[in-house]
Amino acid sequence: MTKADAAESSGDGYRLDVENFGPIVRASVDVRPLTVFVGPSNTGKSYLAILLYALHQCFGGPSARRWPLSHWRFGRLESLAAQPDASIRKSLGDWLSKGAGEKSPPADVAAYFRTCFERPVGVNRFLGDELRRCHGVDRLGDLVRRQAAKASAGVGLHVSRNGERGGRYQFTLSRSEYQPSGRIAEIDSAAIDVRVRELLSGLARDWLELDRLDDLDDFAGLFGAVMGRLFVNFFRPVFQDAYYLPADRTGVMHSHQVVVGALVQSATTAGLRPSGSIPMLSGVLADFLSELIAMSEKRRRTRRRMETDLAKRLEETILGGAVSLERSETGYPSFAYRPSGWKDDLPLMRTSSMVSELAPVVLYLRHVVSRGEVLIIEEPEAHLHPAMQAAFAREMARLVRAGVRVVMTTHSEWFLEQIGNLVRLSDVPESRRRDLADADCALRPDQVGAWLFKHNRRPQGSIVEEVVIDAETGLYPTDYDDVSETLYNQSAEIFNRAQEGDSG
Repeated sequence: MTKADAAESSGDGYRLDVENFGPIVRASVDVRPLTVFVGPSNTGKSYLAILLYALHQCFGGPSARRWPLSHWRFGRLESLAAQPDASIRKSLGDWLSKGAGEKSPPADVAAYFRTCFERPVGVNRFLGDELRRCHGVDRLGDLVRRQAAKASAGVGLHVSRNGERGGRYQFTLSRSEYQPSGRIAEIDSAAIDVRVRELLSGLARDWLELDRLDDLDDFAGLFGAVMGRLFVNFFRPVFQDAYYLPADRTGVMHSHQVVVGALVQSATTAGLRPSGSIPMLSGVLADFLSELIAMSEKRRRTRRRMETDLAKRLEETILGGAVSLERSETGYPSFAYRPSGWKDDLPLMRTSSMVSELAPVVLYLRHVVSRGEVLIIEEPEAHLHPAMQAAFAREMARLVRAGVRVVMTTHSEWFLEQIGNLVRLSDVPESRRRDLADADCALRPDQVGAWLFKHNRRPQGSIVEEVVIDAETGLYPTDYDDVSETLYNQSAEIFNRAQEGDSG
């Protein structure tokens, strides 16, 4: 499976439908080039962002490369679960040994592969592992909304291809089951059969010997190759690498060496300690640490100029200095910051919270993220002055225009207001916006999606609704206005009481 195989088409998109997941009662979210989750704390913004990350990890991220869908182990899981009977093996074997490359695979073989694709046991198991790992839970049941009448949570992944409806992967997390149950739907059976025949004909030359299919591992290899390519074909948008910058990244940047050292020490004494005393990291935090550790090697990769330029812009417009990465004598990376005009570096742990908050974004753009991939950032406004929040929003718009899909959770009204301005800017003809500020940051309305997470009483949990930009004000309506109104009314009441006291 190559990057070319998984390259996202310009018209590809996807949507998540969620029910009873974490604190979320229900949600339906289109993942657009810039997707923003906003709302009160404890409403599930991070739950949904991590779910999105886990899907990418399962299908296209580093976890998938550790155990890719095209690997024989994936095929082994599926073939063991599906238990192909002797007639299917014989039919496939006869075709491979006698007619492969000349005749179309038999109908019963194509139907067998289609049935296994529609009920992907191996994918379900692998996804369950990723969901537990990324959310840092022992049981999938811990991800089911506690107040739900049902004992399960449902998630639907919908994919569109070039603006047309594509496939759907629907899976259920149960409080009582260790693995999710899932199925593929909304794909025409004939279309699957056609693709199966094409894939088998293309792969046939690697399995021309009938005897090789008598070994389960060899059959699983062919099986896995076909199944992996079927998923790429029908669920292409999630076959892109995704990277997650967690909300606690500032502390990690200040103390990552200490954290890693403590984990290594704990691992060496794991057998001597009670299991509950061994520290546990969520998958998103562990992956973030892993990226930091591996970054000294990644910096040697040739980066595309756009991502490098955007990293430099962040340094110049917001940080007022440069973030550097050096490899120590032990091979472990060290990070530093040099304010503009200085001759010496500062260790990152001695810099402001703003610098350590944005340093990972700079480093990821410079050494990790590429066009077509996904960058998920929790609360990018933390430790940033409102002016810097607006500046960061503009730089993220430039990143989206460069081809990186960005997903954010935020509590910042300044961020949303700046994004609203950039969307309205797209309504101005290019000939009339050249002398306007940030003309190169404009985003079309269809490139941006804002989703409000709201507390709900009955049923208890949170409801997620899309908020559409107001045509008159250019703002995304959220609950921030309610807070402003409450504060204004309180101020007015205090003033009136003070006036009453003076007159008395």
